[in-house]
Amino acid sequence: PVVTGPLNWQIWSESLIKPSPPLIISPNPLEQLNITNDETVYMWYRRNVTLKQPSSNSIARVQTNVANALLFFMDGEYLGEFDDHTHSQGTAEGYVVLDLSRFHSNQQHLFEILSISFGLFSGVYPNTFQYKGIHGNIWLDDELLVDNKTETNFWSHQKGLLGEYLDIYTENGSSKVNWDSQWTKGINKPITWFQARFDLNNLSRQDMNANPILLDAQGLNRGHVYINGNDIGLYWLIQGICENNQPCCCQHAQTNCLKPTQRFYHIPPDWLKRENNLITIFEDSGAPSPGSVGLVQRIVTNS
Repeated sequence: PVVTGPLNWQIWSESLIKPSPPLIISPNPLEQLNITNDETVYMWYRRNVTLKQPSSNSIARVQTNVANALLFFMDGEYLGEFDDHTHSQGTAEGYVVLDLSRFHSNQQHLFEILSISFGLFSGVYPNTFQYKGIHGNIWLDDELLVDNKTETNFWSHQKGLLGEYLDIYTENGSSKVNWDSQWTKGINKPITWFQARFDLNNLSRQDMNANPILLDAQGLNRGHVYINGNDIGLYWLIQGICENNQPCCCQHAQTNCLKPTQRFYHIPPDWLKRENNLITIFEDSGAPSPGSVGLVQRIVTNS
């Protein structure tokens, strides 16, 4: 049964406001895990670029790795994404078509890439190092984005999100940014934080250990959920693949065909209170219907 929903959201967009996290500067982009130490799945790459002939079919080519996503921005405007969610390890080369036609030529623009790690592969040999983020070079319309001459066009690397740095998913950190109650402005908008409060006064069963509370993530896309300052982890309503042949280990040939592979996410009962719970969501890809998000209780009965 539904516990609460729809939620009264407020939103805040990840931005470049001060104070900013410490930055690491380099003439070329650096590998992600060497900077983050896997303490966050996010890292920002930023540098100034001068566009020679911006077009609606500009190509960004980047050397990266599998199980990684890269979101591209210019002057704060979202342009597109490269996504490889292969459950493995190894390198990948991403090609993304970017519409740069509305940006002026022969002047500097801020080029930003948000790298998102989808986790480390467990089946590796000892002393094998895995890589995330940009692991190599990046080109924009065949121009290699490496600058060995001037710090103006050096790459800056920011470990994690500003929202993580400010702990805005906690009671104390929530007040560090200005939340906007007009949450519908965050629909389909990447890198947006959502926050709301909820009570658990009307549960069908009071024992939340035997009858757990779940997040119904319907209406979201991909990101992280925090409950009272605790990180549940990654949610992703990725669409199930339709299989014509029955897989070797599954009873059904089509599992969640054209539906999210996972919609409900378990919330540990020790993280919950009866009243005034704080839920915070970082949606990196843009949520199509955040008003559909709610909390439900799974009722377990003895058969």
